[in-house]
Parts: sequence; C-alpha cells; structure tokens
Amino acid sequence: MLCLLLWAGLLTVGTHSCLQCDADVRGALAALRTGLVPRQIHDSRLRARAQALLRGMEGDFFRHYATSQFAGVAALNQVNALIHSVRQTTAALAQSPLTDQALLDELVEYRRKTTLELKSALQEHQEKACDPEKCDWLRYNVFDCKSCVKVKAVCLQRSSCLVDSQERLSLRYKPQAPGPDIARTGVSLVLIMSAVLLLALVIGNIKYWRTRLLTSLQS
Repeated sequence: MLCLLLWAGLLTVGTHSCLQCDADVRGALAALRTGLVPRQIHDSRLRARAQALLRGMEGDFFRHYATSQFAGVAALNQVNALIHSVRQTTAALAQSPLTDQALLDELVEYRRKTTLELKSALQEHQEKACDPEKCDWLRYNVFDCKSCVKVKAVCLQRSSCLVDSQERLSLRYKPQAPGPDIARTGVSLVLIMSAVLLLALVIGNIKYWRTRLLTSLQS
C-alpha cells in the first residue's frame, strides 16, 4: 500500500514548487515516516531519529536552508527537476530492505544529497542575479522557496545577497570606499597616550628636582 501511495505521488502532475511546497513530496516523506520507519527500524532511539529527520524534511528544513544560506530563489526548471528526482528516490526508499542503523544512514545520506542538489540550483541562480552585469539579461522563471510562488527572474538587491552581514558569494558590485583601519588606529592612540604620559612624568620630575634645588639653595 505504501509503495502504491508513493508511486501515485510520483506520477501525479504537481504544481511548480520547492520541496516543502510540493504536496506530493510532503506526502511521500510522511509515508516513509509513518510506514517504512516504524516497520523496519526496531530500535526506539534510531526510530525516533529517523522520524525526526523526515518530519524536518516535510516541514521547514529546506525552506530554512534556502533562505538562510541563499536568497531562497532558484530557476524553475531546476526546481522541477529536483522535485522529480526526490519523488523517484522517495519511491525507491519505500521498497528498501534496509533496517535499523543502515536505514537511518540511508535516510541521512538521502537528505544530504537532496540538500546539495538544492544548493546547486540556488547558487547557480544567485550568482547570476547578484551580478549587476548579468542580471538584467535574465529571461527565465524562478521559484521563491520562501513564499512558494513562481516569479520572473530579476536582479537581487544587495541585502538579498548577504547573510549575517557577510557576503554569500563573491559579488561583482562596485567596491565600497575603504573604511578606517581600526587596528592601526587603536595602536596609534595607545602610542600617543603613552607619549603623553611619559612627557607628563618627565615634566613632573623636572619640577620636583627644581623645587628641591631651590629649597637647598635657600637654606
């Protein structure tokens, strides 16, 4: 029954979407979580880990990856190809004879490979959309993995090409004006303060010995 459900999902013509947006992908992953895993992973701890992994893939795992590491947008044809691949792999997994640790390892590897394929699609589009010399010439549809909508490819704003204030890619934007060298400025301030302190000590010593000398002469 599980295999029939997964193959039905594979043959269904779904809407264009990222992985977590596709109802067939979510349904196939849920079928693995509720059918394959309980049946073939007998160790309760391994079973819990496998179900948590699949539940994350059904949920926001791929959306979070796409939007935290990249701008969350990929070429529509690549997204559709990835979804087709995921459906095929999920259907094959449903017939896997593996059990326990071996099955868990296979699921972990499945998620790793799927993530790398998604990364390739996200990165390829972002390199083009973040390049001011190329992005105006983009003439294809993309899919927004955050909003689950199909849109036209456009130039990405600089803020969309950054993550945690660090550049996600080696962009070709005009270089920013060089800022102050904080380390060099700090060293300079320390040296100036040291010189002022030394000068103050010298002046203090001169005044002290001058006073001693005057006192000695008067007596």
